[in-house]
Amino acid sequence: MKYTLTLMVSAIALLALAGCKKEVASNNPPQVQSSNFTVTAELMYREKMLAPNGSTLTATVQDVSIADKAAEVLSEEIIGLGDDVQLPLSVTLEVPKKKLNPRHIYSLHARLEDANGQLMWISTTRHTIDTEGMSHDMGDIMLERVKSGTVDPKVDSKYPLPFTARGNEPGWLVKVEQEHIEIQTNYGQNTVRTPRPVPQPYKGGYKYHAETEAHIAIIDVQRKLCYDDMSGRPYPARVTLTLDGKTYEGCGGDPLDLLTEKEWVVEDIAKSGIIDNSRVTINFDSEGRAYGISSCNSYSAAYELTGETLTFKAPMGTLKACAPALMNQEQKFLNTLSKVTRYDIDGYGALILTTESGKTITARQ
Repeated sequence: MKYTLTLMVSAIALLALAGCKKEVASNNPPQVQSSNFTVTAELMYREKMLAPNGSTLTATVQDVSIADKAAEVLSEEIIGLGDDVQLPLSVTLEVPKKKLNPRHIYSLHARLEDANGQLMWISTTRHTIDTEGMSHDMGDIMLERVKSGTVDPKVDSKYPLPFTARGNEPGWLVKVEQEHIEIQTNYGQNTVRTPRPVPQPYKGGYKYHAETEAHIAIIDVQRKLCYDDMSGRPYPARVTLTLDGKTYEGCGGDPLDLLTEKEWVVEDIAKSGIIDNSRVTINFDSEGRAYGISSCNSYSAAYELTGETLTFKAPMGTLKACAPALMNQEQKFLNTLSKVTRYDIDGYGALILTTESGKTITARQ
């Protein structure tokens, strides 16, 4: 009996202890893991200078999946700059994980504006975020200096204005004016308009870095001969447009510039060459007049450049007499020139004027 009572007391005690443990466990609920995706980066710029007091640094996480449309901002951090707060700076942005579509492309974008809202530095390349886990440390991100405002006329002389560039499949168009840049994509259905920044030169070309609240555009102009991939028309520049991370290739500049830059020296007339030590030249001015030496005499003729078509009016010339061979060559040149209907510039830089019947005049600068 005594033994049975002891067992009952022990059982009651164990039950009491179990109840205590259960009660303690209920007072410490399990920790809930964060459902936010975190992006960190160190923002900096190369210039050894302080950002003006009152400047603002803005970092954003953007969905850049759909080209030609405004990027969707998913997270934003704004930091005021002053004597005690300057770059380099670390930023941390959070986005609810459930908002991230694994099929979409996300990037970190940063910009620094002065107290008046003037853009001073900006991230000019896409910094793609890896959203596979719960965080991504993007390391150092270098911002590029933007020199906005009125462009020095001396600078303009190196960069023709207005400047137009275009491309195909899908059709796009860029118009660079004195004060602004207009970008049309998707055959004119989408338009972006930005202030015109100062061009940034490099060997063989220059770039424009332009931006709005929703778009980043980089226009890269290379001073190289370019042929329209549909019409074959030659242009003086190869142009690459990068708009919100999507790249477009095409040509730019005024085709007339290819003709007017220097004097063309004729080296062949209708596959017959030219007489040794004779001189036949063609000069184009920007007012629609061609002129030069036709072997013996000087000549001039009105010309019209339209699309891929180049035509000349009947040439007028002086009346000096020369050796019969030179006079015959001169007549052949002027007759062929008056029948030209199109032109081309080949890969070696030669100007080829072609008549409807297929006769050609070949000249080089």
